[in-house]
Amino acid sequence: MKKPVITGWACAVLFTMVCCSTAYALGFPETVSGAMKTLAVSKEDPGLLLMTNAPYVRIGSQGALPYLDQAQELTGCRVGRGNLLFFQRPQAHPLRLMLFKKAGGDAVIISQEGESWLSKTLNLSETAISAPSFWKTVPQKFKAGADMSTLAVIANVWAKGGPYDFLKSAEFHNHICPGLISGYMMAHYILTRYPLKEGERYTVVACPVWCKEDALQVILDCTAGKKGLVVKHLSKEQADKISVANPAGFLLVWNEQKKTGKGMALSFDFNRLNALSPEGMPKSVTVLAALEHLDKPDQFVSVSSEFDLNEKRYNDMIEAGSNPYEIAGLLKK
Repeated sequence: MKKPVITGWACAVLFTMVCCSTAYALGFPETVSGAMKTLAVSKEDPGLLLMTNAPYVRIGSQGALPYLDQAQELTGCRVGRGNLLFFQRPQAHPLRLMLFKKAGGDAVIISQEGESWLSKTLNLSETAISAPSFWKTVPQKFKAGADMSTLAVIANVWAKGGPYDFLKSAEFHNHICPGLISGYMMAHYILTRYPLKEGERYTVVACPVWCKEDALQVILDCTAGKKGLVVKHLSKEQADKISVANPAGFLLVWNEQKKTGKGMALSFDFNRLNALSPEGMPKSVTVLAALEHLDKPDQFVSVSSEFDLNEKRYNDMIEAGSNPYEIAGLLKK
């Protein structure tokens, strides 16, 4: 059997790849281990959370998954244990990891900086991030400041036992805000009030559009690519003519084989949600206060109108150029 021949060109490419990989890897395990010592945690500590954007970003021309693999091995944090969470970022965003200690809320944020790693320690407890002064000063002091809201709020939701599907919605949206909460509540309201029967599927008509759609896509599997989410922006003039209070779009339950279905005009009451925290407090306070109400979506979500769908009306609701509120007869006279 002939031995494989590696040409000079192939050797050069392989050598370059190895050197680049090694250069970027220098000091990474030591940085993660040092962070664990700073937090006084050991491998597989159930009170330790690892958050990272590693599945989404790239370092040069390569993915960042090898660093995720090393971090998992060093910390013992795993998806199956519920203490490894991700947050989505553009591919060109710096690689970032955070180790967060549930008891006390201390954290170490590790950021890629050229061929080295920058490690910063700070307290991200609920008390700390509930202070307005935190958001006025702390993010500006750190290289990871652009991700501070993402890291701090998601970590505290995890520490307080937030539902895993809520955390997965946050991963896709890349942060938690009142708008995402509304979508989470709407999704569970839909699952409870309008469970699918055989042959049916959901179509969400997002109109008006805000952060809620990202939670609806994750929880209901109504993605735009599978035509389960139709996004329609209305002008101010069009929005002012809607007769529905607190309009939040439409849910269409459609049976493609029978060509029949039902439509529901949804509403969400942000006044009730905002009332969960004192006026003027950071959004993080509202988010954490809302955790105790996530299983009570009917306190915030309602249906103002239900109507039957045939094939023409269904197509009219989802096609470009149409106003779904006009088709549903929900405009002021």
